[in-house]
Amino acid sequence: MNTFLKAFAVASLATLPFQLRAQSVITSPMGGEEMLSGSTQTISWNTKLVTGMLTVSLWDGEHGKWLPVFTNVPSEEGKVSWSVPEYLEGHKFRIKVSTTGTMQGSALSRTFFSILPPAPKVEASVPAAATAFELTVHPNPASNYVRLCVPEIPAGMQATMVVVNTAGEVVATLYNATPEGDLGLCCSLDCSKLADGIYFARLWNDTYGQSMKFAVTH
Repeated sequence: MNTFLKAFAVASLATLPFQLRAQSVITSPMGGEEMLSGSTQTISWNTKLVTGMLTVSLWDGEHGKWLPVFTNVPSEEGKVSWSVPEYLEGHKFRIKVSTTGTMQGSALSRTFFSILPPAPKVEASVPAAATAFELTVHPNPASNYVRLCVPEIPAGMQATMVVVNTAGEVVATLYNATPEGDLGLCCSLDCSKLADGIYFARLWNDTYGQSMKFAVTH
């Protein structure tokens, strides 16, 4: 009976999965994680189980090949930051470490982890005119008057045009309204009462702004 139990115990140990019989040196990723391509991840290991200089590799099980990750990493560092290549995608990846020193345990992460493509970026649609004001100032420098023009302001989008001095003080508000239709706008400013100096014409709406510098001389 004792002989039978011993034989049964030996046979049971022999059939245990490898990761249960040997502790993995790698502590992250251990397996089962989902990470995004292009993201930054941490690869870490148990410094009590490995010594020497490490080489870190990635197993791509879906394509059956090893990919280099890091070389000559001191084991005492315990971790490295890894920028996941943007071209990688799949569900059968494992990390492996090899060393010039000693290792007690499995060199592989316990099981597979996944690398997924990032979610597509959704960009808001903005009318071209709202992002490309072409504000012009003429004449520049000015003495008696100056004309400030923009070819088009989109319908239904509030816009404001002001002139400020170098202290940021508004010396004139030339436009502040919401056009019902696409609007080409030209405003004239009487400069006769403005002191000589530098001024800025500013035009903006909810999505964009532009500033043009001009001078006033008498």
